[in-house]
Amino acid sequence: NYHVIDGATSIKVRFSNDDTLTATLVGSDPSTDLALLDVDTDPNALTPLALADSKQVEVGDPVVAIGNPFGLERTVTAGIDSALQRNVQAPNGWSIDHVIQTDAAINQGNSGGPLLNSRGAVIGVNSQIQTGGSGDGNVGIGFAVPSNTVDEVVAQILEDGNVQHSYLG
Repeated sequence: NYHVIDGATSIKVRFSNDDTLTATLVGSDPSTDLALLDVDTDPNALTPLALADSKQVEVGDPVVAIGNPFGLERTVTAGIDSALQRNVQAPNGWSIDHVIQTDAAINQGNSGGPLLNSRGAVIGVNSQIQTGGSGDGNVGIGFAVPSNTVDEVVAQILEDGNVQHSYLG
């Protein structure tokens, strides 16, 4: 979670052992709704999840979404990959391509959490839901930015501090 205090952003990251640390924003990409954070801690204290090749994802594959929907910490929901190659709109109005659609319950608070395949590898980052105009809860259609996009965005942020996107205009 993050807080804005006197114009400065304070980002706190809480881990499964309930340790809460301050994070630094390394960079963000509003066009894919992704950000990279740096947390100053012993690397041996962390166990990163593996990134899968999202090109290998198929419709019908079982998935698990992890997040904090409606403030309910460490919630896990299961489903399948419902569709591939969807386009959704990023907060800045740009289109995010190749998005994975899932029926795993994604609600407010799951954004930024991982979408995992049956081997526990990250195939995407939960980003948005379709509510069908019935409020702001899940109706069985959620979207995740694919892991290959995440990998590309993170690499650019690490190399250049920002992300460049090609477009026709």
